Amino acid sequence: MWMQILGALGLFLIGMWLMTEGLKVAGGKALEHMLGKWISSRLRGFLAGVLVTGLVQSSSAVTVATIGFINAGLMSFSQSVWVIFGSNVGTTFTAWLVTLVGFKLDMSLITLPLVGVGALLKVFSPRVRGQSLGMALAGFGLLFMGIGALQESFYAIDVQQLALGQWLNSPVFTGLFLGIILTILTQSSSAAIAIILTASASGMADLHLAAAAVIGANVGTTSTALIAGLGASASAKRLVLAHVMFNLITATVALLLLPLLGWLFDDLDGHPGEFPFYLAVFHSGFNLFGVLLMLPLEPVMSRWLLARFRKKTVRLSALDDNLAAVPDLAISALFKQIQTLRQDVLSLSLEPAQQRHALSDIRQKLSECQNFVIKSGQNTLTELQSQKLEGALAVLHGLSAALESYEEYTDFSGQFDPQQTELQDWLKQSRAFSELQLQGMENLEIPWQALNEQYARLRHRLIRSTMTQHLEINSLEQLLRAISANLRYQRRLVELSPTLREALPQGTG
Repeated sequence: MWMQILGALGLFLIGMWLMTEGLKVAGGKALEHMLGKWISSRLRGFLAGVLVTGLVQSSSAVTVATIGFINAGLMSFSQSVWVIFGSNVGTTFTAWLVTLVGFKLDMSLITLPLVGVGALLKVFSPRVRGQSLGMALAGFGLLFMGIGALQESFYAIDVQQLALGQWLNSPVFTGLFLGIILTILTQSSSAAIAIILTASASGMADLHLAAAAVIGANVGTTSTALIAGLGASASAKRLVLAHVMFNLITATVALLLLPLLGWLFDDLDGHPGEFPFYLAVFHSGFNLFGVLLMLPLEPVMSRWLLARFRKKTVRLSALDDNLAAVPDLAISALFKQIQTLRQDVLSLSLEPAQQRHALSDIRQKLSECQNFVIKSGQNTLTELQSQKLEGALAVLHGLSAALESYEEYTDFSGQFDPQQTELQDWLKQSRAFSELQLQGMENLEIPWQALNEQYARLRHRLIRSTMTQHLEINSLEQLLRAISANLRYQRRLVELSPTLREALPQGTG
């Protein structure tokens, strides 16, 4: 019996995972647009959180993605807070889906066709988004097959015979504890709520216990955010704390409303089949009420949170592993970091005496970007997403080559004679050329040609002065290698500019 419940739960979780993963790819552009570009106010942030969570059916995925957005510098703290509030409301869609579709309709008529159509799309669709849509459809079918199997398993349990009746009707805090534990174990509040609704419909738990378990599931979902916030930036830690505070406030409100729930629906004790509907109403109601409470409280809470976590932590890369799971968002964050990294490499030649520490940081950032590309590439990708990640690797390779040339230049630049005016003039022109690239100038043909011509003249004069003044050939070799490495450094960055412009994600779909 319990193995049947475990199998039914596994079927539900597999379905939920397939649906969420498929929708993240199939709806990736909408996810990126709403989370990354559409947000400009508290209302828009809230609506984006509701809609995106409803789209991917996972508040945890949205929370983790939002934490990644903050770490990557793609979203401010004030914007992200209301996305999290919205995701808590959006996750209540699962309860309505289970209640209105899973319990009210005969899903046996469409679950197998959904799985079949989804599998055909996954196998035969020529486009990755079509394949991902197939995953989502198959997951949708498996999800409701899991709900049906859970119902049958729960109905088969004789609560009195198992001596669980007294335990299941224990105080409200037992239900709260059960909801938290279920969410932590499944790492999905949606799965926990589906189990609670199904158990209540079968008569295993009274309305008060089930309602308390729903509140517990709401609190338990913060465990995913807490894990994602480990080692995150200060802004991300503030967001995790805001998420926990919001859920605790709404849980407190919901617990205070429990007596009202019992008073309104006291006559339903003999009709457990109606429990899921009223639990869905309760779940949505206390989350919406929590959002209303946050309208005056959020500015105060945000000011308090912004004063926390001010201790400076070493975080070289803005990339966050949480973002790697959503390709469209990962690509946006990756190229933002690559642009910053290119600026860092270009800045090396402006203050060469202060670059020893900067070189080490840039090397580490390059390594982190390359690892992030590998992690992002482990997802199901569209052809265009694959091209973007390939372009990112090409740009990172170019930056690494430029860095090697710069390091070679610094190794031999100790031979420069400060009295050699022509040499110093050429170095000044080289730095001026770096400044033009830093300013974003696109048409560099004329200044690049001038730099090359001056390099040729300088090389010729260094060779001639060595012959006429009988200088050591080793000194000449080191000087020539230094200026040659400096020119290669500039050339690699010039060649990199169009590659980076072409690879920048105008749309990653």
